[in-house]
Amino acid sequence: MNAATPISAPATDGSKGPVLAIEHLDIGLRKPGGDTRRIVMDANFSIAPGEMLALVGESGSGKTMIARAVLRLLPPGVVPLGGTIRYAGEDLARLDAARLRALRGNAIGMVFQEPMVSLNPALRIGVQMTEGLRLHRGLRYDAARKRCLELLERVRIADPLACLDAYPHQFSGGMRQRIMLASTLAMEPRLLIADEPTTALDAIVQKEVMDIMAQLTREMGTAVLLVSHDLGMVARYAQRVVVLCRGETMEMGETGRVIADPQHEYTRKLLASLPARAERCRTPTPGEALVEIRDLDVDFGKPSSPFAFWRKRETFRAVRGANLDLHAGETLAVVGESGSGKTTIGRALVRLVRESGGRIRFEGRDITACGRRELDAYRLKSQMVFQDPYSSLDPRMRLVEIVAEGLRCVPALSKQERRARAAAMLAEVGLPGDFAERFPHELSGGQRQRVCIARAIVAGPRFLVADEAVSALDVTVQKQVLALLEDLQRKFGFAYLFITHDLGVVEQIADRVAVIYRGRILETGPRDAIFADARHPYTLRLLQATPRIRRIEGGAGYRLEQHESRAQPPPEGYVYFNHGSLPGQPLSAGEPQMLAVGPNHYVACAVGAAQTQETST
Repeated sequence: MNAATPISAPATDGSKGPVLAIEHLDIGLRKPGGDTRRIVMDANFSIAPGEMLALVGESGSGKTMIARAVLRLLPPGVVPLGGTIRYAGEDLARLDAARLRALRGNAIGMVFQEPMVSLNPALRIGVQMTEGLRLHRGLRYDAARKRCLELLERVRIADPLACLDAYPHQFSGGMRQRIMLASTLAMEPRLLIADEPTTALDAIVQKEVMDIMAQLTREMGTAVLLVSHDLGMVARYAQRVVVLCRGETMEMGETGRVIADPQHEYTRKLLASLPARAERCRTPTPGEALVEIRDLDVDFGKPSSPFAFWRKRETFRAVRGANLDLHAGETLAVVGESGSGKTTIGRALVRLVRESGGRIRFEGRDITACGRRELDAYRLKSQMVFQDPYSSLDPRMRLVEIVAEGLRCVPALSKQERRARAAAMLAEVGLPGDFAERFPHELSGGQRQRVCIARAIVAGPRFLVADEAVSALDVTVQKQVLALLEDLQRKFGFAYLFITHDLGVVEQIADRVAVIYRGRILETGPRDAIFADARHPYTLRLLQATPRIRRIEGGAGYRLEQHESRAQPPPEGYVYFNHGSLPGQPLSAGEPQMLAVGPNHYVACAVGAAQTQETST
C-alpha cells in the first residue's frame, strides 16, 4: 500500500455504530516562527464496541498524538488542523468544558505510558483511585475503596490494602503501572485508550493485564485503542492494526492478515526488526569464572513511622542466597518480573548497594572486603548501563564530557587525552564528529543509550551490567542497539550481565540464562536448554506468557507462535521449590537445592512442602 494513498475507515457492523470514529484527522506542530508542521496526516479509522484496535510504529510516528487528540490532551503547540473525532456520534471538538469533563475518566479512560507522571506524589494511592468513582458514580468512600481493592487484586498487587495507604514513590515502575490500570478499569469505561500500558511490565504480568483488558472488552462491549510498539502483544490481542510512520498510515487491516502478509515495506521492516534466536559463534573462555556470586543476600530497610522511633527497623530481603558465575566474553541474562531482585544483583556487583551476606569474587579476589583504593580499581573493570538513558545523563554536560567522566580514575591521563578517547569512543558507538559537543536533550532515545554504552566501556572494563538497556526503545532502534552491544563485545571481549524481562531479547543475545523470582534463583542453564527444555514451572509460565512472532519458512510473512514446552517431573524424591512462584500449590520449607537436570542446567528443588499457599501470587 502506497503511503500517499488515502485509506478510508472500514464500515462498522451494528446499528449503534462505532464507539470511536476518526476521519481525515490532521495534527500539526506550531513552530516559534509561526509556521506549522504536520505530524499526523489524514488518519482514518473506527473502533466498534468490544473491539481492540492497535496503533503501531516507531517513536515519533504520531501514535500518542492521535490518542491524546481524542481527549483533547495535546501538548502545548500541537493542534488539530482538520478532520473529526467522534465518540458515540458526538464530535469531541465541539463539546464544552463541562461535557468533556464528564466524559474524561468516566466514559473514556486513558492509561498513560509513564505512571509516575500520572500519579500525584503527594496523595495516597487510595485517595487517587477512589476520586473518579466518587466524582462520576457518586459512590461513598467505603464502596469506592472496596471496588478499588477488587481491581488491585485483579492486577496482582500483593497487598492491596497496604497499597491504598501508600504513596506512588513506594512502588516500582511496573507496580505503579498496575495501579494506574486498576484505577482506570474500575470506572468500566466504554472507550479505553491505552498508551504503551505494559512497557514496564514483565511477561507474566503483561499477559494478565492484557487478559483483563480483553475480558473487559468482551463482557462490557468496551472499545480499546491500544498504542504500542510491541508487535507480539498486538498480534495476540488486537483484532485490527494501523501501522504509522512519521504521521502517515502505511497499512491497516486485520492483525493476522497484516502480519502474515505485510504489503508495505515499512511493515516488513518493523517485523524484520523483532528479536530472533541467533547462533552463538562466541565461546566463553573456559576455566575459572571472571565473576563469582556465592550465597548473596541483600536487605533493604522498610520505611517506618516517625512516631515509632523506639521500634527496631524492619528489613526486606530483596535477594536470597543467590549463586551465579559469569565467564569472560559471556552474556548471562537474568530474567524475572518487576521486584524479583534482578537489578539489585546488578547493583550489588558494581557496589552501588551493599550485601547483607555472602561473597562476590572478581578474578578470584573477594571484592566485598575491598578498601577504597581497591574499590576504585575494581570499578574501572566493572561498569553499568542504566535503564533510563535520559535520567542517567547530566543534562548540563556535553556528550564528550559525559563519556570522559568514565576516565577520571585512570592514572596518567591528561584532560586532553581523556577528551580524545571519549570522542573516539563516541565514534565507535556511531556518534562521530559534532555529536561530541551536543547535549543529551539534542539526541533521540536510542542515541542517548549509545552515549551510556560509550561511557561504560571507555575505560576498558572486563564486564558490564546492562539493566534493561533496550526496554524503552522501539523495535528498530532496539535492533540497532543490540547489534551494537554484540559488535562491541566481539571487539573488546568483555562479559555482560544482561538484566531484562524481554525474553525475545534474551533469545537473541544470551549464552546462559538465570531465572529469578522474589529474590530466589529458580533455574539456570544454557540459553537453548532454557528455551527448549525449561524445567521449573515458573520458567514455563514466563515462556508461555511471551508472544513470539516467527517468519514463515519460505515466505515473506510472519505468524504468532505459542511456546510448546510441557512441564517435566522434578528429580526423583524432590519437588520444585515454591516460595510463591507456583500459585495454589504448597510452599516449600527450608533452603532450595540447585539440582542438575542437564549439562550446566540446574533447577531449584526442595525435599517437601511445609504449608499451603493461601493467596495467589
